[in-house]
Amino acid sequence: MSQLEQRQPDPLTLIRILKKIPFFAGLQDFEYKALLNICRILPQVAGTPLFYAGEPGHQMFLILSGKVEVRTPKGMINFTLGPGEVLGEVALVMSLPKRSANAVVIEESVLLAISREDLNNLLARAPRVSYLIMRNIAEVLAERMIANNRRLDGY
Repeated sequence: MSQLEQRQPDPLTLIRILKKIPFFAGLQDFEYKALLNICRILPQVAGTPLFYAGEPGHQMFLILSGKVEVRTPKGMINFTLGPGEVLGEVALVMSLPKRSANAVVIEESVLLAISREDLNNLLARAPRVSYLIMRNIAEVLAERMIANNRRLDGY
């Protein structure tokens, strides 16, 4: 077993992490366990591309450790994300035909991946979870849009 695989957190630690992610706020413990059941742990080495602009998006990633850069299709760095941050979440709520950015692991990382199909299956079985997650995602995306508009307007 590699050092990277040995650093994977146990289920209770993962649930504590999920509770801190705004997308998953307000769930009950048994709902976090159901969510954890659809997550995949992905150890990644530096330099690994997660996705490219133009390819289909079908999962989001939660960074448990390490760093990931999100870049424009031309390679300019948009931002760098670290532990507790999420990327690729638009793929969970929209069936966009293509990703709009590139993402690459820039330091050894452990990620949690959730596919749109698995999340949709969970949401179909759990209306309360569906409501909370979709409301939370809408709030986070709206906050980002407002912050971006303020940045572009210079205030």
